[in-house]
Amino acid sequence: MGIVAKQSARNSLALATGLVLGAVNTMFVLPKAFEGFEEGWGLLRILTAWGTILAQILALGTPGAILRFLPSAQGDAQRESSMLFTLCVVPAMALGLFGVGAALVPSTWLTKLDANAGWLLQDRMGAFVLMAAAYLAMLLLRSALIHRMRTVHVTLIQEVWLKGSYLALAVFYLMGRMPFETFFRWFLITYAAAVVFMFIEAFGAGVRLGTPNLKKDARPFMEYSLYAFWNSSARVVSKNLDFVMVGALLGLATVPRYTFAFFIATVVAMPTRAMGPILRSLTAKAVAQEGPEKSGGQLQQSARVQLAITASLLVAIWSGMPWLNQALPEGYQGLQWVVLAVGLTYVAEASGGTAGPILQFSSRYKLALPINLGLVVMTVATNSAFMHWLGWGIEGAALATAMTGVWNMGWRTSMMWRLFRIHPFSKAWWTVAGLALLVGAASHLVPVPAALGWSKLMWLGAALSAGGAAGGTVLTLAWATGGLPELTQEWNKRWS
Repeated sequence: MGIVAKQSARNSLALATGLVLGAVNTMFVLPKAFEGFEEGWGLLRILTAWGTILAQILALGTPGAILRFLPSAQGDAQRESSMLFTLCVVPAMALGLFGVGAALVPSTWLTKLDANAGWLLQDRMGAFVLMAAAYLAMLLLRSALIHRMRTVHVTLIQEVWLKGSYLALAVFYLMGRMPFETFFRWFLITYAAAVVFMFIEAFGAGVRLGTPNLKKDARPFMEYSLYAFWNSSARVVSKNLDFVMVGALLGLATVPRYTFAFFIATVVAMPTRAMGPILRSLTAKAVAQEGPEKSGGQLQQSARVQLAITASLLVAIWSGMPWLNQALPEGYQGLQWVVLAVGLTYVAEASGGTAGPILQFSSRYKLALPINLGLVVMTVATNSAFMHWLGWGIEGAALATAMTGVWNMGWRTSMMWRLFRIHPFSKAWWTVAGLALLVGAASHLVPVPAALGWSKLMWLGAALSAGGAAGGTVLTLAWATGGLPELTQEWNKRWS
């Protein structure tokens, strides 16, 4: 796990920087910039949601196929470049067909994506195509860079550049330096620039396209990619469908409130996002060389570590939310249950360890198809039921997200045992889970003074203190009970 720890630390620094930039933007700048015009912020959010969804569809599982097949060409640059070209042909063709189809769609079609303010979506089809193309290019380049273990560079571009440029544009918009349409245009340009940056990095890493060997590679690549699409893309599609359906069922003006809560909850996913690319790359190589049955130790280790860190963060956020609520803008208060539900999704997914990659990179990857088909279907069904039929609003959307997270983790864990007789659970795993539940429940019983005359900055400081104490308690107890031996090893290595 040495390389994981090293690159995860660097990724965490980049993610933390992006988190700070995103926090300032989402929690302070954007609510003020779009006060009275929440539909504008909602448009930007569903634009990125649709870009993500369309890119996953157009990629047809190619990012996963890149990570699966390219390791087999290790040391043979010509063979690797040939395989990469073959893998990129289909997404490129799919994007071309999508662009042609989008040009033929009536401009009024997009207005159906908002329950109340469809006029804001009129004539925006070109922007949706551009965003889909940018996300597709970043998906393919990201996989190639992860294969070359350049994960930190990917994180810097996707976190620091995109969130930093978004913050800068929002500040200019808030100050009245540009109209919304200019802001919107520059927002798209920042994504195009991110693609250029990633392309330059990939070229510098030696990523090349060579003469394809379609006769040899086309069939196995396509066969795997079609299944990898559902395996690796379903979770991404389902999460972004929440935003799309909030806009379609509740209106674009409601999307910012859900975005606000969702952003706070994404702090829980930071460790998984930092370790995920490295673990996927290492898992792909381990499965290819030793087989999935030998991955039980890595599975339990990754599950235990990720559970301890993500559960600690969720407990910290949950414990600090009553205090943080006093510091938030009036229109964005009372979101603690939405944050909890979305945060539990990330904890559930992290606590399954590398179950997803092991199944994806094994010869039994096709069995993931019904799980992931069910994941997307369940997302649509639960969102419709909770928001439209039961009228639960964004709380219903958050509950739907939590249910899909539990669905995903439960089925993948079951598959690990049925197919390979391995599972993510250990005594330490259960200990950490129990500690997180106890500390989270106890910390939320602490009363919050109602009228202290504090400033928002003081309430924010109290939230950080309360959350830090609760989350730190979980992490410390997890370490003390043997749930994080890696922490002890790193400490001894550095200080002995």
